[in-house]
Amino acid sequence: MEEFKLIEFQQTRDFSRKINTTFEFLRQNFKALMKSILYIAGPPVLVGSLLLGSFIGDFFSLLQGAQTGSNPELAADYFLSVSFWLQLSLMILLLFISYIITIATINSYIILYQEKQTNKLEVSEVWNKTRQLFWPYLGTTVLFFLVFLVVYIVLLIPVFILGDMSSLLLLFIGFPVLICGVIYLMISASLTYFVQAYEKKNFFDSIARSFRLVNNGKWWSTFGLLFILQMIVGTISYIFLIPYYIIVFTASLHSAQSGAPFELSETMGLIILVCFTLYYMAQMLLYSLPHLGVAFQYFNLVELKEARGLMSQIETLGKPDAGPRPEENF
Repeated sequence: MEEFKLIEFQQTRDFSRKINTTFEFLRQNFKALMKSILYIAGPPVLVGSLLLGSFIGDFFSLLQGAQTGSNPELAADYFLSVSFWLQLSLMILLLFISYIITIATINSYIILYQEKQTNKLEVSEVWNKTRQLFWPYLGTTVLFFLVFLVVYIVLLIPVFILGDMSSLLLLFIGFPVLICGVIYLMISASLTYFVQAYEKKNFFDSIARSFRLVNNGKWWSTFGLLFILQMIVGTISYIFLIPYYIIVFTASLHSAQSGAPFELSETMGLIILVCFTLYYMAQMLLYSLPHLGVAFQYFNLVELKEARGLMSQIETLGKPDAGPRPEENF
């Protein structure tokens, strides 16, 4: 049986060590972490993804009816129906809730791992911590949306001005500046959720703390870390959508060759439903990678700026040892 070695958070790490430690933490805690995510965040993700798959299946059925021309008012009736808006609203709500619960579960697990110094964490322990974080995270997510909406509108003002001056300025300066501005803000605020959970700060203090840490000469390293981890998440999760793209491509090709309208059988619709369900379930589990990376980046930046881990070790010098210290992974 492999001996458990606690992974130290409060230490500086270069880029490659942050990546390696992220995967090492996931490997060490895979069973307990995935179990916590599935039990706590799994139900809303499952229902939300099922609604999404059903929504896409209904859309293809609508497209099929529009191509046949059998009922030109079918689209208008569908988009104006109560069932459509109810299904859409419920789907968005469940996916929104599952996103918040997933982040809260992952951060709760990380904090409990550090506090209890073990990877033998029970789902009930993680659930109790997640419940405490849910409402603060809900408020943070809503405020994030409102703040970024305001900032986005502000960034659009110079874009419109450039558009009035010249379409070339709009294309080569306006849109790139807008996109770069949004990316800059997202990366700068990327530590907000973890800061709020670990340091128990409110939204505005947490986002200000995130900006100060990330923009202390470490914006690009934070961007690179999150970019690579998000690429891994996207690549692995999109594997589950390959059957969906094959079905759509095959059906479209057959429709074009035969001249017949685009048709989606019940079997194809079921496969699409399963594909999107597996896709969002996989994304939910793989979300642990970028959020683990954020946690290690947070401690790395705090250690570089404030040397908390070093100061803690200095304070323990000369004191009797309370027990064997965990091996540090340098």
